[in-house]
Amino acid sequence: MGVHRFPLPGFGWATGLIVVAGLGQVSGFGQSAPAPQVRDLPALRLHGEPNLQGPIPEIRAPIERFFKDLLAGEIQRAFQELLVTSRLSSRHDNISVLMDKTAQAFTYYGKATGFEPYDTRAVGSRLFMVTYLLDLELQPLRWRFVYYRPEDAWKLIDIRVDDALEDLINR
Repeated sequence: MGVHRFPLPGFGWATGLIVVAGLGQVSGFGQSAPAPQVRDLPALRLHGEPNLQGPIPEIRAPIERFFKDLLAGEIQRAFQELLVTSRLSSRHDNISVLMDKTAQAFTYYGKATGFEPYDTRAVGSRLFMVTYLLDLELQPLRWRFVYYRPEDAWKLIDIRVDDALEDLINR
């Protein structure tokens, strides 16, 4: 007997705001970059064991405010406040799609009941990836945030969310 999943339409793959440029998902500082796009992506794959230590405070605070707003059912406010200093905020259509997918997930999997950091990774000294699990009544969602520090302040450059948890379970 095989395992049968009934994924939320459009959530069987990762959904996110992606900054695309010549070097993949990171664009050069000071250059004009193409518009971030929302697209279906393969499920997030994590390598190695998770680093359960929480993110640095400058990154933790806005992410935890984001999740507290989601817990309160304030999806639009959550995204607006998280993206206020990010260039992703100018991509209204993309943000709307991500907000709609989040609302669909809440309808399908139930309301948000809690959140916790799952993995944090520094890539060099200027790139930081944080993965959180958002607990819903039926199943968690996995959120990944990528921050870049071109100068003094961390900037959110990528958000992804998915419901594919097989690689977490099969560790």
